[in-house]
Amino acid sequence: MLMRTDAKPIGSSHQAPWSLRTSAILLYLALGMSVGCATLQVVPKEQLQEQRFSSDTIPLAHLYADNWGIYLFKFIPLITGDPEKPGRPSLFTDNVRVDLLVSSVAQESRRLGGDTLTDLRTHDRSGWIPWSLILWLNEFEVSANTSRTSAR
Repeated sequence: MLMRTDAKPIGSSHQAPWSLRTSAILLYLALGMSVGCATLQVVPKEQLQEQRFSSDTIPLAHLYADNWGIYLFKFIPLITGDPEKPGRPSLFTDNVRVDLLVSSVAQESRRLGGDTLTDLRTHDRSGWIPWSLILWLNEFEVSANTSRTSAR
C-alpha cells in the first residue's frame, strides 16, 4: 500500500479566521470603548421655567448623575465609569456605587452655591447581560434639585 507523505489530516487545511487570543483582544477592546461611563448633568435655573423647589428657597439647578460598568460575576469590577472624572473609564475599580454618585451631586450643588438638596432620588438599573452568562451590568442614577435658602 502506497501512502503520500504530503497528505494532511482531514480538516487541517481549514484554519479558523480568528484565534482565541485575537477574539479575546477584540472583545476587550469593544468593551473598553463602549462601557464604563459616568456623567453629571446640570439643568440650570434658567431652564426650569421659573419653578420653585420649595417655598423658602431660591432654585439653582436640577442635577443628574449616572454611572455604570461591567462586572464579572456581579462582584468583580472590570470596566467602570469614574464619577470624579466623568467620561473616562476606570479598570478594576468599584466606582459604581450610590454613595459616590450622591457625593458627586452634593459637591456640584455646593459648587453652584446651593445649601439645600430636595427630591433626591436613586435608581438601580443593574442586571445580568443575557448573552454572556458571567457579566453583570451595574448602573445607578441619582437626581436631585439644588437650591439656596432665601436668607443668604
